[in-house]
Amino acid sequence: MNYQKPSKKNIFQHLLQNIRDSHNGLKIMLFESSTFHRIYPMMIVGGVVLGVIFHFIALEYIILVGIFILDAITETMNSAVEEVCDRITQSRDQYIKRSKDIASAAVYIAHLCYIGAAVFFVFAHVAGFDWWTKIIPA
Repeated sequence: MNYQKPSKKNIFQHLLQNIRDSHNGLKIMLFESSTFHRIYPMMIVGGVVLGVIFHFIALEYIILVGIFILDAITETMNSAVEEVCDRITQSRDQYIKRSKDIASAAVYIAHLCYIGAAVFFVFAHVAGFDWWTKIIPA
């Protein structure tokens, strides 16, 4: 693929190219990422099912959606790092492996945050603890 950056003098052309590039990256993630096909459907269904069973409030759904978006962002960045590393070398270089592992750690942390929040919300509902009353004044 031949890629040419638009002139920075034409801000509208530059902005349009940025939108096209971002849209292309999103299509790549949605159609080619195995995480988007395996993990994210489970996260969505799990969050909705737990929310229905335990009667999550809107704030809890908003928090889960926010963490889900953070997770998707970290997965996108991780995929970019892995693609660059794989393009640089196919050898089993220890520094390439370290870079890929560090990038995947961000995704792992985001997954744990989502799971932790969902588990916290479930336990709070089971225990009858209205945690949101502690942070939102009546």
